[in-house]
Amino acid sequence: MTASKLQRREFLTTASKSTVGIGAGITVLTNSKSATAAPANDRISLAMIGVGGRGNHLAQGFLDRDDCQITYVCDVDRKAGQMRAAEYAKRQGGMQPKYVQDFREMLEDPSVDAVVNATPDHWHATATVWACQAGKDVYVEKPPSITPLEGQQMIAAARKHERIVQVGTQNRSAPYNLAAKKYIDDGKLGRVHLCRVFNMKSQPNFRLPADSAPPANLDWEMWNGP
Repeated sequence: MTASKLQRREFLTTASKSTVGIGAGITVLTNSKSATAAPANDRISLAMIGVGGRGNHLAQGFLDRDDCQITYVCDVDRKAGQMRAAEYAKRQGGMQPKYVQDFREMLEDPSVDAVVNATPDHWHATATVWACQAGKDVYVEKPPSITPLEGQQMIAAARKHERIVQVGTQNRSAPYNLAAKKYIDDGKLGRVHLCRVFNMKSQPNFRLPADSAPPANLDWEMWNGP
């Protein structure tokens, strides 16, 4: 079934076949022109956890769709979270997402179908496990975890609670990468002894500011996590 044909009830039904998906985010990020319009009651209720650069980028893709709506905005930065909630309301016909600083409040709401986890890397695994335990499906940004053990716990939670968990590691499904993997698997490079990886990026590294008290609008303890 293509992403553009996927309806809310069908999406939730497939949760019984739960996996931790390593592939492109096509389930939710196709263009609205190809998405099938759905009545409000049939739209997937989404909660955004983290609406900074990457989280907001993902939210814009979801807002382009007609088969889901953002009902929660969760961000430790109150100022940024409330601003994004107001922006998203304009994009979805005035339907105002509820803002919460602590995403655990959102997990208690049974009306939320799925969460988009665009938190800092150290929150990816824990937030995903908690969302599964709360009965939510999850799209989580890369890297899925900090350690292999965290990843194993994410898989265990998805299977135990019969949830769909998809990781935004699009390169794993890119045709050129699959072709390269097959080329290596077929032995056309011979035995590989060394692999060098280069991080080609256009922006400079973050500059650390001087030590100071956290901003009043930021829940610093929640940002740090467990």
